[in-house]
Amino acid sequence: MAQAQTPLTAEKNRLARLEQSLENRSVGLEDVENELLSYEYKLEQAQKSLDDLRLEYEASRQELNQATRAHESTPNSDTERRLKKAKHAFAMAERGVDSRSRRLEFIKENHQQLQQKLAEEKQAIADAKAKISAQQDKISKMVEDMLAKAEASERRAAMARAAATNEKPKPPQIKAQVEPPKREEPAKVEAVAKREIDADLFDYVKRETARLSDLLADEEGNDRKTFRDLELRPIGGKECPLSFWGKINIAW
Repeated sequence: MAQAQTPLTAEKNRLARLEQSLENRSVGLEDVENELLSYEYKLEQAQKSLDDLRLEYEASRQELNQATRAHESTPNSDTERRLKKAKHAFAMAERGVDSRSRRLEFIKENHQQLQQKLAEEKQAIADAKAKISAQQDKISKMVEDMLAKAEASERRAAMARAAATNEKPKPPQIKAQVEPPKREEPAKVEAVAKREIDADLFDYVKRETARLSDLLADEEGNDRKTFRDLELRPIGGKECPLSFWGKINIAW
């Protein structure tokens, strides 16, 4: 089954046929022009031949008249032969003129027909060129329309793709949850501090503090020696310096 032609292909094929027809017309026009040139030469030669025969015809007519008068005035064998010869020459010239006249008329008719055919071929070529120009414009318009439709379709497709891209759900933004630093409550700190203090050391410090307070209370009336720098040696612990400068400073 033959494949269906698209409208553009059909119009291009029609343009090709018009161009082929124009080419054939051009070849035909060239043939007519060449034949017309040939008939123009034939017409010129036929006219010249007829003119020459008409001269001969006129001369033979005059000779016939003279021979007729001579034979009528003095009839004899010579005038008779002259008259007979003149009549034959005149008859031949007359037939020649008649034949050449008919030939000239035939050539003229053919020449006129060729001229008419030449004019028709030229008009046909002009019409073919006009049709080709119109067909070319039609094809150009179809191509422009197809391109415009293709561009419009592409724009619509691009807009659809852009719209589809905008409609896609955005991935949820995951915010980093940073927990604020927990502040330790003072009670807990004190509890930790209490757990870290050595109970024996604490009792020892209390006793020494009380003893120093007693010493300071009766220092002026007592000759006992006191010390500003002491070293505390708790049981099971490291030595800790104890300095006294009017009040108790415990340095750990």
